[in-house]
Amino acid sequence: MSYLKFWKLKEKPFEELCNPKFFFESDDHREALDRMLYVVNDRNMNMGLLTGEVGCGKTITKKVFENSLPKQQFETICFENSNFSFLDILFDITNRITFRDYRLALDEQQQISRTDKYALINLFKKKLETLAFGEKRHLVLIFDEAQQMPNDVLDEVKNLTNICSETQNFMTIFFVGQPELRDKIKSIKQIDQRIFLRFHLNTLDFNNTSKYVFHRLRIAGLEYTSIFNSQAIEVIFRATGGVPREINRLCKLALSYGFAQELSEIDGEVIEVILEDLKRHS
Repeated sequence: MSYLKFWKLKEKPFEELCNPKFFFESDDHREALDRMLYVVNDRNMNMGLLTGEVGCGKTITKKVFENSLPKQQFETICFENSNFSFLDILFDITNRITFRDYRLALDEQQQISRTDKYALINLFKKKLETLAFGEKRHLVLIFDEAQQMPNDVLDEVKNLTNICSETQNFMTIFFVGQPELRDKIKSIKQIDQRIFLRFHLNTLDFNNTSKYVFHRLRIAGLEYTSIFNSQAIEVIFRATGGVPREINRLCKLALSYGFAQELSEIDGEVIEVILEDLKRHS
């Protein structure tokens, strides 16, 4: 019998994959998403900042946000890793901007060296204006792991927001990263003053930890109440501190152990056994 059939699941519920359908709307995650959507739909708020502890769901929140933006209104470009030079970033953005109207796309085809900053900025400006006026679409740039970006690169990326008309901005920029990104941004006054959104994702409390586990099981196809009993949830919360990534890891190991031992449910003792095993091999 397979792992999934044993637990009566259609897919694995606790994989470390950024699958938006598993997005859990805690109050924090829902508010973060709502605020990001508000900023981008306003179109005149320049920049937003989303931070959170490691493993707290920044990336999946960002992914759900991306998927929520209608392609007929927005051109979205995301950097999963932001530790690049400004010229590399500008070259990549300029090449990744696409137009829905193929006639506009043909007009904008140019080959420019990634080392020619002046030419790149001019081409970027031309493409941005075509996007805004020709297609009525707004550019959204998302920089994940933005705490890795050098201060001078952050400043030059900020300067791109200066390309606008007298009545509207052409783009919105989001910086996403770990808690130290907040202090980094605060230390650069010219960037700090342009941040309209600041939101920090916290860990889950006990109630939301319980809901999170049940949510992922339900999305994976579980039709009955749960696999983990209340005692197991208590131990999971205590051990993980409510960090979603850590919850995923512990629950995945528990399901594998339960399958191997042919258990009918996962209780607190099972979680304790797994925790002891992790300690021995750490």
